[in-house]
Amino acid sequence: MAATPHSARVFIAVDPVQDYEETLTILGVYGSLAAAQVGVRQHRARPHGPYAGWPGRSTEVQEWVGDEHRKTWTYRPATGWREG
Repeated sequence: MAATPHSARVFIAVDPVQDYEETLTILGVYGSLAAAQVGVRQHRARPHGPYAGWPGRSTEVQEWVGDEHRKTWTYRPATGWREG
């Protein structure tokens, strides 16, 4: 179903699959890109969280309008945020 002007627009912070034994993990659902990026930084800063021993892991924020995936922003500690 195509997105309409009344479709919900959300930004989903995810820990994407990065190894063959993993599954995608949703970290949070946000109403704006800025809020999602803050949420990702807070999640990554947890000293005993999933990123404590994995500083090189990437994290994504995905923009969804209705059931359409529009954009993805990827965060890597070495390079920061990148759209694509």
